[in-house]
Amino acid sequence: MKKIIAGVIVAVLWFAVVITYTVIATSPKDEDGHEFTILTVKEETVKDYNTMPVFKALAKTTGKDVYWTYNTSTQYSNNTDPVGISGIDAIYHSGFSNLQLYNYGRSGRIVSIDKYLKYMPNFSKILENRPEIAEALKSPDGNIYSLPRVEEMGLKAYPNLLFINKEWVKKLIPNDLPEGLELTEEDLVDGLTLTRNQFKEILKKFNSKDMDGDGKSDNEIPLSFVSTNWQGNISDLVSSFGVPENTQHKTIVNGKIEFTVEYEQWFNAVKELNDWYNTSLIRSTAFTQTQDEFLAKGQDGRYGAFYWWEKETVVSKDLQNDYIMLQPLVDDATGKQYVGASNELEIEKGACVIISTCKDIPGLLSYFDKFFEPIYSAQLNYGSIDSGAFEKYVEGEMLVHNSDHGAQSADDFRMKNAPYGVVYLDKNIWGKEVQMEPRAQLRLDRLEKYLEHNEFTNVQPIPNLNYSKEELDILFRYENSLGKNINSWFTTRVTSKSTPTVSDWQSFLKTNATSISEIKRVNQDAYDRYLKASEK
Repeated sequence: MKKIIAGVIVAVLWFAVVITYTVIATSPKDEDGHEFTILTVKEETVKDYNTMPVFKALAKTTGKDVYWTYNTSTQYSNNTDPVGISGIDAIYHSGFSNLQLYNYGRSGRIVSIDKYLKYMPNFSKILENRPEIAEALKSPDGNIYSLPRVEEMGLKAYPNLLFINKEWVKKLIPNDLPEGLELTEEDLVDGLTLTRNQFKEILKKFNSKDMDGDGKSDNEIPLSFVSTNWQGNISDLVSSFGVPENTQHKTIVNGKIEFTVEYEQWFNAVKELNDWYNTSLIRSTAFTQTQDEFLAKGQDGRYGAFYWWEKETVVSKDLQNDYIMLQPLVDDATGKQYVGASNELEIEKGACVIISTCKDIPGLLSYFDKFFEPIYSAQLNYGSIDSGAFEKYVEGEMLVHNSDHGAQSADDFRMKNAPYGVVYLDKNIWGKEVQMEPRAQLRLDRLEKYLEHNEFTNVQPIPNLNYSKEELDILFRYENSLGKNINSWFTTRVTSKSTPTVSDWQSFLKTNATSISEIKRVNQDAYDRYLKASEK
């Protein structure tokens, strides 16, 4: 995992850090008496970063006095120029797009981090050992304007696992199962295979009966998901029709950038799901609810079936055995199983940017450099050792997760105690320096056993691509509006009282033809360059 760096380089880096620390120790403080003030985007339920043990430990280790101030995601998204907020030295969770990073960097409003690498031995070593990460972080001018988040587990490509309430299915055995479907209670285990129509007919039963035994037959939710969320969305239900869907509706097929909305199978999915909606198998809330609302409603076991990464987050501990994982639904027309590939990346830009008005840029970057060490990355990602995220740490040994958080779910604990953001947890760290979170390992096991062999053999997710300034301008002009148009058309047609028509779909494609064509062209050119660079 680690390359041996020449002694001369080590000595130079060490000397640079020592000199940096000496300079920073006397750096000027802001008007509130702090060396650095960092704006971060967090919700009210997340603990104050200033009180988090991991940040206290970082302050003690680095000798840096950092104060964290906040915006909620709504406040932050409503600010048209967050870099211009007075009195801040950095933005954590900036979420800046490629074009924003380039424009802010080119204008000199955020720092070109690659010019300060001598103050960042950890980050420098990552860029040296992983040139593909360095390449992914570059803007069109070749500069790096943000610190990344790197978490390599091999999970993000397939974020939609399908679970069904086996206890509800048991109530249909033996005399109330859909016609032609034969199941015994012994069949109701992880890996159960159903065709899409069989699944649909079971959902109809869930919708018409008092499955939860509360005396009402109208409060069961047959199927739930979070429509445009990066995980637990409807993409794999659409994929079951034979189209490699994801939330961006964009993927690589046989080496070519494609939009799934142009596939006839995609329209067929929209038309069929319109029937699911009008027979109340899918409720309107699935298209409007937030992730938190979805998780809250699932705790009491009211879902007949749902898409998510794991059932353990969605339902309470005492109900988790009520649910089993289904294999991807079998397409009744072809007899095949399909899952699309997400474009969610394990190397993410925009985790943090440094404002150019910061009075001690080297000092702040040397502080952030500690974030890339496994002991800190793990705590930033899951919660601190002192908060109970991990078992007591023994220096030199692997950091081991503590999975007992009492009545709290692992997600609840992590959302409150982990600041996320800038981390480096690469594929070589797991099982050596940091134990993989048990539920993440469970996801991997489920993917390997029940899902990955059903992926499209000629499809792959879109990797980190670099664009020219002209290409970024084109994407800015078309990409955001096209994404909104697709999601709006999809949701409107699925939830319409009338059945979508081919002419309506073709009209939609014609209206958005220029956007689709230009985005495909730009991404294809960037992907072709990526392939050539990879060959070298």
